[in-house]
Amino acid sequence: MGKINIDDLLGKAKNKFLLSNAAAGRAKQIVEGSLPYVNHFDPNNPVITALREIAADKIRIKVLTGPSKKAQQLIATEEEEKPSALERLAREKKGKKEKKEKKKKK
Repeated sequence: MGKINIDDLLGKAKNKFLLSNAAAGRAKQIVEGSLPYVNHFDPNNPVITALREIAADKIRIKVLTGPSKKAQQLIATEEEEKPSALERLAREKKGKKEKKEKKKKK
């Protein structure tokens, strides 16, 4: 495979920052043991391999959006309503102490 043309690569992504993040993410996967999707890969340079995969349309670059603020607000209110395990244990111990004190007073 010949040289990778940067103009062709930029056509596959919306901007150069998205392209660099996608190539870095894929290079990290290759370093961690993922097999390359192209036959002509460089075993010593995973970034070049990632760029070759993007140029060969083996990797598609998508922009994913995060959850909306409404969902985050709902999650926050649900967490506030449910006490943690530590809080439940503290309440149980506090309740047991109060019962013992009432029995001692009688």
